[in-house]
Amino acid sequence: VAAEVARVLSPGGVLACVVGGGAVGGEAYERFLTLLRRTTEETPSSQRIPALGDKRTRSREGLDEVLGPAGFAAVDWETVPIDLSGPVEQVWAAVSSLYDLGPLDRAAVERLRKAFFAEVRGMAIPDGHVPCVFRIRLATARLR
Repeated sequence: VAAEVARVLSPGGVLACVVGGGAVGGEAYERFLTLLRRTTEETPSSQRIPALGDKRTRSREGLDEVLGPAGFAAVDWETVPIDLSGPVEQVWAAVSSLYDLGPLDRAAVERLRKAFFAEVRGMAIPDGHVPCVFRIRLATARLR
């Protein structure tokens, strides 16, 4: 894929991609990830959400390893917080749409939803909003 991107980019062109950066910590997204992992572990393997992509793309060094041989300069890396805070129903809709829950059966998704609501309701600030922030990384690399 990296070689094909390099082939179609103009010399000096820039590849930009968004890479997940994980939870900020102590908020609803982190709780969702913990509950999702637990749900997935309890689910038969035929219904589990498949792991996607090359694990090297999750770090700056790994992206350099993938892109360098295709002719790209070292990756620039910027971490950007994404704030999805809001009412618990809105936060659930946002975080549950970040992952393909399709392989899970309806009962598993409903258990996940109920567990999420139970875990994060107590986190709500006085206006009823639940804090929910995660990070993405914007990676850019220029074709040499």
